[in-house]
Amino acid sequence: MENQSALEPQNQIEPRRRSLVAVVLIALVVLVAASGFGLYYFFGPCGVNTVNEASKLLVDQLNIYDEAYQVATSSPRISLIGPVTQIQQILMDTKEVVVPSCMQKAKIALVTSMEAAIRGFLAFMAQEADVTVNSLMDQSLTHLGVFTTELETVNKCAPFCSP
Repeated sequence: MENQSALEPQNQIEPRRRSLVAVVLIALVVLVAASGFGLYYFFGPCGVNTVNEASKLLVDQLNIYDEAYQVATSSPRISLIGPVTQIQQILMDTKEVVVPSCMQKAKIALVTSMEAAIRGFLAFMAQEADVTVNSLMDQSLTHLGVFTTELETVNKCAPFCSP
């Protein structure tokens, strides 16, 4: 009988130990899952930080383009070659900007806007019909609107955006 009473406290300790181990294991699993989600949220393929960095790069390119565009629109026809060449360089630089898959539509819209404006300026320089020039500039503005909308959408849905 004495042996049985000595075993009882030890048997009571064993379930407590198992419970403690189970709680620690569950806490570790939750911690690992939360860490994984945090990494995905901020640094995943369309994570908040990734999208913010790519957005900044595209907006920087847009601002550089806008300055050159303003110079071109205020230049006489015979002086447009310099500003148009500068816009073409900005276009090439913008094409080189790396963006996550969820931002491809925004980048394509910005590039397409720049391309249409360049074609519009070239048409103006070639003295093509006003309707052609105006149509190309309207296309540029339309694509610029798409860029703005896409950029806002991606920034709102990150990191859960789908490409």
